[in-house]
Amino acid sequence: MPAKSFDQELRGLPKKERQALQREMSRLQREEDRKRQKRNRIIRRTSLVTLGVAVLAVAGLVIVNTVRAGLIGPANMASDGILFTGDGTTITPSTTAALDVGASPAAASFDPSNGVLSVDLYVDYASPDAATFETTNGSTIQGWVTKGYATLSIHPVALVSFDSNSQSMRTANTIACVADQAPSSVLAVHNALVADAAVIAGAGLSTSDLVTLVTKAGVTSPEVSRCITSGGFDNWVVDASNRAKANIPNSDVANLTASPTVVLDGTVYTGSVSDATAFETFVTATYQAAVPESTATPTPTPTPVPTP
Repeated sequence: MPAKSFDQELRGLPKKERQALQREMSRLQREEDRKRQKRNRIIRRTSLVTLGVAVLAVAGLVIVNTVRAGLIGPANMASDGILFTGDGTTITPSTTAALDVGASPAAASFDPSNGVLSVDLYVDYASPDAATFETTNGSTIQGWVTKGYATLSIHPVALVSFDSNSQSMRTANTIACVADQAPSSVLAVHNALVADAAVIAGAGLSTSDLVTLVTKAGVTSPEVSRCITSGGFDNWVVDASNRAKANIPNSDVANLTASPTVVLDGTVYTGSVSDATAFETFVTATYQAAVPESTATPTPTPTPVPTP
């Protein structure tokens, strides 16, 4: 004989028992519903708390990374400058990691006796004297670097003003942005800024003007454009400039007080910024003092210091 279903069993009960059982079943169902609703509320609250914590964590990480990114130096400028060397035909920038927050720059080392001159150029592009020196001697120096007679480190600084809208800050930040993303284009941008010196000293260049300038110099990276527009390395420019004002490493000058400051094998050039002959004489004397006569060639071919 088949077993009876629950409904059949229920109908077989006396009316009072059946009603009592139904009431008890309803009570149990309501109790189960209340427990389920309570569990759901707890789950929802826990999920919201977890989500909130996750959102705050992500937001905090973004803020920290954003702030940190504004304090880290540009890549390829661990010495607060970008170093260029030559192999006889081309100039190549040296690549380095970015200078981290709170880290000290590592000055580029040089050996005065190896016959390769070390040139460090500290330049504020808003300085008319810097433009004059570069117009007079820049192509000559870059020619020596190309041939392997010298190395060149360009240190962009802001001496005229630390105002974020100043030409000193904007142009130094521009060099840093290019060094960070397109180091092989730094010299082209450097030369373009020198060529626009009159505009920089006069009406000035806006951030959009600077983006146009670097684009014409061959830099099309969106990251560079954003960096220039946002002043991505303004904090680094301030720090690097202050470090140079406090001390110029590997040199006989205590600190940076003027732009340009040109240091050759540790000796600062004090001659006229507009006299190419005076600068060449200084370079020749520095080279001859650094390289012992026993190892130097009296009339090298090609000469270590070509006649401009």
